[in-house]
Amino acid sequence: MTTLTTTRRGFLKSGSLGALALVLAERRAPAAPEKRPPNILFMHTDQQHWEALSAFGCAHVRTPAMDRLTAAGTSFSLSYSANPVCCPARTCWYTGRASQENGVIMNDAWPIAPDMPDLGQWFGARGYDAVYGGKWHVTGRQFTKSFRVITPGTGIGELSDASVARAAEGFLRARQAGDKPFFLNLGFLQPHDCCYWVFEHQGDEPRTRLGPPPELPPLPANFAHPATEPHLLAQRREKKTWSAEQWRWYLWNYYRMVEMADAAVGRVLDALEDAGLAQETLVVLTADHGDGLARHGLTSKMFLYDEAARVPFIAAWPGQLQAGRRDERHLVTGLDVAPTLCAFAGFAPPPKMRGLSLRPLLEGRDTTPWREFIVSDTHGTGRMVRTPEYKYIAYRDDPVTQLFDMRADPGELQNLATTAAQSGVVRDLAGRLDAWERTLDRLPLQEPQPSARPRKNKQRKQA
Repeated sequence: MTTLTTTRRGFLKSGSLGALALVLAERRAPAAPEKRPPNILFMHTDQQHWEALSAFGCAHVRTPAMDRLTAAGTSFSLSYSANPVCCPARTCWYTGRASQENGVIMNDAWPIAPDMPDLGQWFGARGYDAVYGGKWHVTGRQFTKSFRVITPGTGIGELSDASVARAAEGFLRARQAGDKPFFLNLGFLQPHDCCYWVFEHQGDEPRTRLGPPPELPPLPANFAHPATEPHLLAQRREKKTWSAEQWRWYLWNYYRMVEMADAAVGRVLDALEDAGLAQETLVVLTADHGDGLARHGLTSKMFLYDEAARVPFIAAWPGQLQAGRRDERHLVTGLDVAPTLCAFAGFAPPPKMRGLSLRPLLEGRDTTPWREFIVSDTHGTGRMVRTPEYKYIAYRDDPVTQLFDMRADPGELQNLATTAAQSGVVRDLAGRLDAWERTLDRLPLQEPQPSARPRKNKQRKQA
């Protein structure tokens, strides 16, 4: 029998050699690879009503691509535009700042604050390939200064959305291993072409020989409007002489335009999967604002009823985010886009963000403390406060305010602002609005340049 004995000196010597070998081994071992941030695909439609998806129960439209994205991710029911007009809503996305701060309070005439960074600049400076295709429409800033542009948009979605989708398809299929993570932004115009449909059907008789199809969507339950409205809101209601059938024909055409947008989204999602990039890409889809869609007898946007202010918001990332979930509790705003995308990319957002990162909610952390209300504004004078229960609308220098019980009256037909029983709610929401506005670094409101005033003739132009 052999006995192994070790002296104290031998033990210390062998221990020292072992430690040295361990240190050398650690020096020779390759460093653990850094976790690669996800690609980000941010797609947005123009003027899409929040319910205009078949996945959300609309029986008058077929949206297989958006439905597919909804099934793969999480959608938010209480999602609102920060300002339901094209340029202001988009500027809020890309700056994370309220319209009163970024300078873009209405379309075309008021430019973005020149020293305020946008997401293209922010992501590009932090290792991302920031790429843009389609509609930009942020007043006062060329997207070529912030993104690598693969194709511009036009003012007509029927002509350009397919080309934007094809350009994105080519970009995705050409990606190579080792390329920087991408931040791909795609601005689809549809269903914005509905604006031109309205322009071309202003009179008693439509300017087309094509009659409506035999089966048309019904008029909405809230085709009427409240008896009391702020002046600018009532003025926004266009004096149409449409018959009920013409209104229903408008709805039918609108849904066909949504389906055009869906086809473009589907082409991009197919390319993302075929290129093997779906598992490493966060996809976000939303809209800048909604459309009147005959609710309250209105078309288009620029007002704060839900049909214009409320928008779809869907986020998906296979294996990382909850799939097939509809969040009907948390209030979401377009101001959340910037902090959310930056949180997933792994770096801080630009300073003074007014929104919140949706990442905790998307990852299922529903116990995360959340906001009690959101604010949207329009025209530089109209403001909306939305809580889970109520909506309060007020315009500066207008004595008429509105309060709606959004659970009992989701169609916003009964204005409760003057009822004694709701006076406390009105005071509370007005106080929240004032407190919110005091937190903003508001820019001085300037008159628009004469050359930038909207044209009186409603021609198709760059939208």
